[in-house]
Amino acid sequence: MKKLTILAPILTWLVLGSPISFADDLDKINQAAQQFPRELKPEFIDKTPIEGLYALSNARGTYLMDAKSKYLIKGKILDINNQLNLTNAIYQKHYAINPKQLPLNQAFKEVKGNGKHVIYVFADPDCPACQAFQAISEEMDNMTIYTFPFALTHLHPTALTTAKKIWCSKEPLKAWKEYLIEDKKPKQQSTDCSNPIDQNMDLTKKLNISITPTVFNSLGHRMAGLETEEEFEAFIRPQKVQLN
Repeated sequence: MKKLTILAPILTWLVLGSPISFADDLDKINQAAQQFPRELKPEFIDKTPIEGLYALSNARGTYLMDAKSKYLIKGKILDINNQLNLTNAIYQKHYAINPKQLPLNQAFKEVKGNGKHVIYVFADPDCPACQAFQAISEEMDNMTIYTFPFALTHLHPTALTTAKKIWCSKEPLKAWKEYLIEDKKPKQQSTDCSNPIDQNMDLTKKLNISITPTVFNSLGHRMAGLETEEEFEAFIRPQKVQLN
């Protein structure tokens, strides 16, 4: 499989400003980040167009921090004139992918209605948020859903075996939905069939997926974790420039 590439939109305001002051602020933020819990530790730190406000990103999301490293903010910067969610733009700069490079033969495929809106879902069968997400997606129409089953084994020790049993079932997609929505155990007990679950485990590492569900839309934009139904509706109908 070709190496999955990260999309990097050109956002000129991310690189404006004094390199000296940025370096000073960066040192302070990095020192403060050493005290953060693991889920908040940033992989990337970016300037924002607001003086003294920085964006801290990891695969779980993007947070905001002041230059003095006193306040950590969970929220959105909205560019009203350009109708752009800048916080999301920064996040996607680092974590969007090229969906054309995903190995679709390693996913369950479901077409609903005309299949117009395409999403790619990475889910753990024993993840409660994935189960809730599956229930939400059942109510939506005109979608094509590619689901890549894998397991967060440190949280759900039996999920890897369950995912393989589901894939080996006579009707894998049906078995997947019944397990997540109805808690019906797969009838198939063997995991000996040819299945891609181990490859999906490797794929999630390459894509830096550490939270479930992780969903990509047709533009390759990433949504980490379970959002509201309204946010999900907007996410699956992406625009290159949008105000969420």
